[in-house]
Amino acid sequence: MMNLYDTPALFEQNMSSEQQKKFMEYYNQVFSGCSIRTIHDCSIGAGGSTLPLAKLGYQVSGSDLSATLLNKAKEHFNASGYEINLIQSDFRSLHKNLTDTYDCIISTGNSLPHINNEEVEQFVQKMHTKINDNGLLYIDIRNWDKLLEEKPIFKARDPFIMTAEQHTSLYLIYNWHDDMSVNFVFATSTDMHGKHEKLALVNAPTYYPLRYQTYENILSKNGFKLVKCYDVDYLWSSFHKDESKTGDFKEDYDNISWYAILAQKI
Repeated sequence: MMNLYDTPALFEQNMSSEQQKKFMEYYNQVFSGCSIRTIHDCSIGAGGSTLPLAKLGYQVSGSDLSATLLNKAKEHFNASGYEINLIQSDFRSLHKNLTDTYDCIISTGNSLPHINNEEVEQFVQKMHTKINDNGLLYIDIRNWDKLLEEKPIFKARDPFIMTAEQHTSLYLIYNWHDDMSVNFVFATSTDMHGKHEKLALVNAPTYYPLRYQTYENILSKNGFKLVKCYDVDYLWSSFHKDESKTGDFKEDYDNISWYAILAQKI
């Protein structure tokens, strides 16, 4: 079984022109009126969720644990005409590897729960020293409260390909552990002309659920105030279907699968 971060599965994530435009419009809404110029994405991956910030005029840098994804991020930024400083680092050692401070530090792609809750608090403490006065801390994350309530075992996701000749389906298999951590296995099944062709299994590293209230408490204890929360299901197409929402984050929370939190250093 292949590891997710050793495969091309994430190379082109959010790199389509439609997704780039969608993220640009979203970030313009989030950061409009904020006095920020420099942004560091500490889980930049292949850069698809971060490149729109450079296109909006921000000075962007990035870090990630995966050297493979960092190389792909550099390619994407360079191909779009932007230079970017990238370093290889995980969340736990990032404060040692960042030599500068920033107006805004972000973590995209539900990456922060790759470390446990205690380590998340240590990360927030350390990032407080790397963010300029009145600067911002931003994450997007899956709704772990919702996942823990449902504790799914198996989910069918949107098909990759659906034509008369080929049908490629994606399934998500959950492996829950006693400490409530979880591993995802992505199963891709391909049929050609009505006959099964192949099955590919890709494993994602362990996630440690981070509840909303836990993260809000961590922010409050470590020198940040909550600015706003955003429903970002529409940015991730697999999560926005058949939901009846009011537009109020608190009222909609149980129906939101992916959200973002913006906090300010105080």
